[in-house]
Amino acid sequence: MPRNRVYSKYAERCGTERVIPLNPASFGKLVRVIFPGIQTRRLGVRGESKYHYVDLALINDTDDGDDLRRPATANTGMERQSLTRQNSMAPTLDFKYASESCSFPRMRLTGSSSMPRIPADTASFPPQEQAFESNNNYTTQETSKALRFTNIYSASFRPATHQPTSSSYEAELRFPTPDQLKAKDDLDMSLPDITPYLPARTDPDLAGALVALYRTHCTSLVDSVRYCKEKQFFRLFTSFHGTLTLPVQRLFAQPEIAPWIKECDWLMYQKMIRNVSQLTLQVAPPPVLKFLDNVAKQLHTHLSKVFNAMPLHVLEAKLEPATLFAHLLRQMLRVNSTAHAAAAMLLPDENRDKMWSDWKGYVCLKRIIENELPPSCGHEQVFNIMSTEIRGLLTPLKPEIWLPDGTLYQENTPDASDASNETVIDRIAAFLTNLPSRFPHVPARTMLQCINSLGAAALREITVENGMSFQGWWLTKVFVDEMGQWLASLGGFLSHSAPSWDSITYSPGMMNDPMNTGMANGSGSNNESRYSSMDADFGPTQSFIASNNNSESEY
Repeated sequence: MPRNRVYSKYAERCGTERVIPLNPASFGKLVRVIFPGIQTRRLGVRGESKYHYVDLALINDTDDGDDLRRPATANTGMERQSLTRQNSMAPTLDFKYASESCSFPRMRLTGSSSMPRIPADTASFPPQEQAFESNNNYTTQETSKALRFTNIYSASFRPATHQPTSSSYEAELRFPTPDQLKAKDDLDMSLPDITPYLPARTDPDLAGALVALYRTHCTSLVDSVRYCKEKQFFRLFTSFHGTLTLPVQRLFAQPEIAPWIKECDWLMYQKMIRNVSQLTLQVAPPPVLKFLDNVAKQLHTHLSKVFNAMPLHVLEAKLEPATLFAHLLRQMLRVNSTAHAAAAMLLPDENRDKMWSDWKGYVCLKRIIENELPPSCGHEQVFNIMSTEIRGLLTPLKPEIWLPDGTLYQENTPDASDASNETVIDRIAAFLTNLPSRFPHVPARTMLQCINSLGAAALREITVENGMSFQGWWLTKVFVDEMGQWLASLGGFLSHSAPSWDSITYSPGMMNDPMNTGMANGSGSNNESRYSSMDADFGPTQSFIASNNNSESEY
């Protein structure tokens, strides 16, 4: 039994059971403790020999019969014939039995009170059951491009010192679809198929070991974010190289593998952002906000330092999805902060009544539309939305109000009763989520600019007339702008997926084709809420307004 195959199976099992594996040297010592008399031999032709365990077999080892479990290479058929082994009568090693007998109970994301008590340094996120209501008749929206800078806190536009990596990466702006918002996140990590990315004549055992180890690495990072373990999160990047043997490190550094690394990291960060996005409109304790803020600020610098010794293509593959993920964290924290401020102003009924009075008395919709929107935009549709749907976002309101000019305004249609305890912040978020589906052919960037321009113009109208509700409308506008930017950035990031190519046709390793190799090597991105490790109760329906008083007393 090849020694690296035993370790890769162990690492694969660790990823399934969500535990951090030992490094190869420590694992080898553990095997000798369990099997004191075990021997090793170096077998194979000169230059390709590997260490094997003598008289040892793996339980449920499917490598002999299951062709789908082993990565394919150029000479797959010949290698499988040469690697076919007879059934062994030697002692067997069952990782499944060991993990089931020694592991702790697995913690699942549920909203019930039967969840195991979380240790003091962890904080599990709430269940992903809350999703914005969306229009079922959603039409695919045109996308836009944006730049994400690696260091937004730098005083100069360009880095002061020369750096080999990119100073910015291209991101996609696309509002999320209902399916993306309602998708249930599976805790299991399934990495993209590595077969199309393998160099020619790659050892299948090395490829399997890299997949197993990287899957375990990604799973541990996702769990670190899920339980807000900051030290463990950054330490996992530092200790990753120690889990790789020298042959696996050489494979990891190959240019052909860099696109696979980027796709794996992108998938990992997608799982992370799905997890933390549940906090966008939730009241969360300061420790979690601090954790997310530190990750957003330090992730790029930490990766650059840890992987500095790796080739440039590996470093770029690591930094691109990390930069986009850090931007999403920053934007989510901005939404969380502005939602707090807007909710405090929108909570009193008299404030919302004043806002509606100023809107009806001071805001001239036609003047705003003709000044702010190009002729190609749907002026009539925008007018209908701004004239009929703004009141519904601010309800409950008085049916009769006095306008600033002294006239009495009476609403002919009574406000619909809200039995769902939905807050104003929740309704505004749902409104922004549904809005792109009503303008399916408008690019995301144009949609954001129109929302910003119309809101600013309405605010100027109220300011010029000395409206009493200026502060309330200003805080609401800031929240709307940040929420729109968050939705467009989130949808674009979640829309990315690994290329689904035919491994026989497009694999650079199998074809040994420079054109295909160039395709595989192509990188580039063309293509902080509060949780506590203290017994805080975070229900999936909790929002800022509904929980404002409770949060003040608890924290």
